[in-house]
Amino acid sequence: MIIRFRVTSRVLDMQISRSFVGSWTLKILRWLFVDSDKDLFRGSRILSFLHKLTNRKLSLIFFALSFIYLWYESLFIGLGIGVNLGPVLLVLAFLFCDKSRVQSTRATMYLVLLVLALLFSGLLAAINGIELGMMLNGVLLFSQFVLAFIVASTYKNKMSFINMILLLSLPVILVGIYQGLWGPETSRLWVSGAESLIDARAFGFFGSPNILGSLAMVTVTASLFAFLGRRKWYYVGYTALAVVALVLTFSRSAWVGAGIGIALALVIKNWRLILLAPLGLFGLLIPNIRQRLMTAISPEYMVDASLDGRVWSFNNAVEIFKTSPVLGTGPGTYGGETAIYYNSPVYLQGMQNGYIALPYTDNQWLQVLVQAGLIGVLMVGGFFISLFVNNLRQFRRSRQYLNLGILAAIVAVVINGFFANIWEFSAISVLSGAYLGLGNSYEK
Repeated sequence: MIIRFRVTSRVLDMQISRSFVGSWTLKILRWLFVDSDKDLFRGSRILSFLHKLTNRKLSLIFFALSFIYLWYESLFIGLGIGVNLGPVLLVLAFLFCDKSRVQSTRATMYLVLLVLALLFSGLLAAINGIELGMMLNGVLLFSQFVLAFIVASTYKNKMSFINMILLLSLPVILVGIYQGLWGPETSRLWVSGAESLIDARAFGFFGSPNILGSLAMVTVTASLFAFLGRRKWYYVGYTALAVVALVLTFSRSAWVGAGIGIALALVIKNWRLILLAPLGLFGLLIPNIRQRLMTAISPEYMVDASLDGRVWSFNNAVEIFKTSPVLGTGPGTYGGETAIYYNSPVYLQGMQNGYIALPYTDNQWLQVLVQAGLIGVLMVGGFFISLFVNNLRQFRRSRQYLNLGILAAIVAVVINGFFANIWEFSAISVLSGAYLGLGNSYEK
């Protein structure tokens, strides 16, 4: 009876497996998220009219200049150069990149559809009287990520591109370390009243420690997996410096994003490494780190968050989302600097008769939900899922640490986005788009 039961169970498992493999459910999932070489617009067919402009070195130079401007913008402003050159430099990098290497992967198509959805949503909002300039700025913020993603995907020498990112970001990392260890006391607005052990938060050349934290989160991931793949010790040096800068930003979302992303990628490489996960708890032995993390789950913090913090912002965003659930209120209309600058009337649709306790969402995906509706959320979700699935497939084929690093960065960016408007800041939007773009390719 036992033998017969085992045989029957095995046959049943095989039948279920065969049934799923041939099912419409699997076919639909593959069509939605898995790249293939049957993409109709793969290659240079769409962009062939721009092919004559190709100059790879010039494209890389313009991309490098965009990083320099975005990361050191405050220095340029101090010199009297206040023009927003970042988008212009990105466009030039695109015009001169090798368009024949632009592939219509699922991830690319989801991003293009997101931009189209934002444009259509913005058109409807403009018809209803919302200021056009606000929505164009909102589209521009999303488009920078898309453009960086596409251009980076065309570069053949991916390690050289990573090296360029690490080199250009090094001064920011070093300045952050100085600020955190020896700099003057920073604004008390960056810490809660209960965080008495934190005197300074590193912020680099940016207006917020969370921006530097997000930058360090991506560069730590890039340098760590570059070391694992190349075994060059200068990557260890950079990783160590970037980790110190990341810690000194006291950006909880960047800590959690980097930690979970890197841990998950290493477990994908070797599941036995999950046994090392408890080592992360040693960070709690450092008093100010422990205080920073524990404050986020304290009753006092939750009460404050409900009155004028992230919890209030979430509830308010949900109320506004209900007014335009499909296509949203329009790009740039809620939850960030653009909406505040243009005094967006969308806030009046919120709870408490339009009272604004917190104008920011502090949550990128919540901002997408309000501005682009369910269509936008589906496009963003499809982008991250398809990029993750295809880099996982590439890693299983090639065992390259670059794909593993992309997997870690995807998880880190998604988690970080739940606690920060990462696409609101060009310095992070372009960096994360560029690094993730290195994993945007289909290979047999």
